[in-house]
Amino acid sequence: MAAPAKLRARGAGALVRMAAPECDELRALVFKRYPAKEWATFARFGWRETSGGLVLTLAAVDAPGPGDLDATVGNVAFQEPYTLRVALNAEHHPLAVAVIHSHPEDCAPHPSFIDDDMDAYYSRYFGDFAPGRPYASLIIAIVRNQLAVSGRIWWRDEWHVVEHVAIERTSVRTWVAGNRPFDTPPSSPRVARLAGAFGEEAAARLRRSTVVVIGAGGTGSAAIEVLARAGVGHLIVVDPDTLEESNLERVHGSLPKHSKAHVSKAAVAREHIHAIDPTITVEAYRAALPQESILDAAVRADVLLGCTDQQHSRLAISDLALRYLVPAIDCGVVLEGRDGKITGQVMQFVRFLAADPCALCRQMVTPAILAQELMTPNERARRRAAAKEASLEGGEAEAYWHEMPQLNTVGYLTTAAGSLAAGYAIGWLTGRFDPPFSRLQLNMVGKFIDIADDDQLPRPSCTCRRVRGWADQANADGFITAPTHWPPAQLLPTGK
Repeated sequence: MAAPAKLRARGAGALVRMAAPECDELRALVFKRYPAKEWATFARFGWRETSGGLVLTLAAVDAPGPGDLDATVGNVAFQEPYTLRVALNAEHHPLAVAVIHSHPEDCAPHPSFIDDDMDAYYSRYFGDFAPGRPYASLIIAIVRNQLAVSGRIWWRDEWHVVEHVAIERTSVRTWVAGNRPFDTPPSSPRVARLAGAFGEEAAARLRRSTVVVIGAGGTGSAAIEVLARAGVGHLIVVDPDTLEESNLERVHGSLPKHSKAHVSKAAVAREHIHAIDPTITVEAYRAALPQESILDAAVRADVLLGCTDQQHSRLAISDLALRYLVPAIDCGVVLEGRDGKITGQVMQFVRFLAADPCALCRQMVTPAILAQELMTPNERARRRAAAKEASLEGGEAEAYWHEMPQLNTVGYLTTAAGSLAAGYAIGWLTGRFDPPFSRLQLNMVGKFIDIADDDQLPRPSCTCRRVRGWADQANADGFITAPTHWPPAQLLPTGK
């Protein structure tokens, strides 16, 4: 096995993601003998190979039973029956095998010579039982009262260093190749008020964070502006559409010249972000979920915001939270009216964490509408014509086309919804507050804002109860793929 100092030079960097339930279980287990002695466990991970490197997602902890580890020594010593049991089980599931162990209090998560020998042995051992899968090794420690993790992954005959560890709603510092991370420079005066309210460390976390926003229209553009002004260091913007004149009323950063030139909404967002802060890294895609390159970008984000009115997008966002453990908030806006009056101005926020009910469990997806969204333009036109003909003849129009009548949204409402969604994302990223809901609806013209907090339960038989963290290995019904007739995803070139 290569020496730890050489790990960075071999293979691309990797990202490791964990959801709160599995992380809580893992921490309680590996810190069983804390603070003086080590402890360990095997675990299973899903994975996805992206253009930016390997992404691993914690799917299950295979906790040791009595006698599986040698409790007479201070370091970690696996007993052979435990190792063999995990290896044999790997022949019956598609996931990667990992070793996760702790170091004593304030002992850096730097691999020791014992760790090197263990990983050299296990990478070959599990490769025989689970060929073609990664083997991962993670070290967890508490250093200066902060959770610290380092790791390396054996994949395709190379060691890949873990460059980032993302844990749902938990602050963690990644020690790349076991080395202490650099301190983040003091925050800019432009975010002095945020740093004063939340603390310098919160501002530093925002600068280190990546947020992907799906949809750069009225709601998404407002969220993007709030995130940029708060100092988020890396923004990924995804939208398939170009700007039209009717969009100018609600899209932040849009100008008449953009609509005249039919500039893409993602490009408008990038221009607006750089006008606010030219040091922010921006990836702008003219594309949509769940296209493969957008999945590659989204699985590497710390938080995702869904800001579209498309059901296929909501289903894909739910899927990202479930399989790839990306914390997400989906927000939407609806105007309702009757007899010439506005009767409802509704904002909805839905939290998607890995253990939450999926979009299907929450009945957020109507199969007929979903099918229509994914049809070719010719098929949609044909079905609309058939529905119109059926209606004129007194038949069932909905047998051909299902309408969802509602009023167009307006800028002040989309701005309010997008800003609130971005605020909840900031709470997650900084660790300073948590969205106090699972699914929240606010009617801004209802009495007492007509708040409804719907904490729904998952269906016991749903796929989402079985494949949390399974990443690409969760080949099951209910997961959405991009239609082949969609235009290819386009990463917009950088520039003014």
